[in-house]
Amino acid sequence: MGEILKLGFVLMAVALLAAVALGFVNSRTEPVIREQQRQQRIEAMMQVAGSLSETVPAEEMAYDTLDIGANPYAAVDESLTVVRFAGPADGPLGYTFIAYGKGYSSTVQTMVAVDLSGTVTGATILFQQETPGLGAKCEGGWVDQMIDKTAESCSVVKDGGGVESITGATITSRAVSESIRDGLETMESEGLFGEGGER
Repeated sequence: MGEILKLGFVLMAVALLAAVALGFVNSRTEPVIREQQRQQRIEAMMQVAGSLSETVPAEEMAYDTLDIGANPYAAVDESLTVVRFAGPADGPLGYTFIAYGKGYSSTVQTMVAVDLSGTVTGATILFQQETPGLGAKCEGGWVDQMIDKTAESCSVVKDGGGVESITGATITSRAVSESIRDGLETMESEGLFGEGGER
C-alpha cells in the first residue's frame, strides 16, 4: 500500500513539473507566435493590395480599418475586418479582408483584395490545415480562380458558380469560395461598392 502511495506522489510531482514547464514555455512563445502571425497577415495584405492598382505600388497606398456592423464569420468565432486602400492622388482604390471558411479539418483563412465595384482582384491562403494532397492544394494556383469573381459567381460549379472544385476536396473548395462570397455580400450590404464605395 505504501509503495502505491509513493508511486502516486512521484507521478503527481512529475505531472506538476511538466505542467509548470509547459506553462513557462507557452508564456515565452505565445507573444512571439502572435507577432509572427500579425506580420504574416500584413505581408499577405500588402501582397494582394498590389492588385488594386497597376500604377500605385501597395507600399505607397494609404490604408485604414473600417467598422463593419455585420459579421458573416460568427459561426467560426471570427469577425470581418475590412481595410480600405487609397492612392496618394487617386482616392479609394479598394479593400482587403480575411475570409474565414470551415473546411474539412480546419478553418481556412483567405486574404482577399476587392475593388470598388465588388470584384476580387487578388487572393492568397493565409492559413489552412486541410488534408495533405487534397484540400491543401487550395494554397497553390487554385485560389487564383477567385480573381475577377463577384459575390454572384463566387461559389463552386456544382452550386451554380464559376469556381472549379479541387478534385476530391469539394468541402475545402466550398469553404474558400463561400467565405469570400459571404464577405463580399456583407461589404455590399454595408454600401462599400458602387456609388457608395467611397464611404
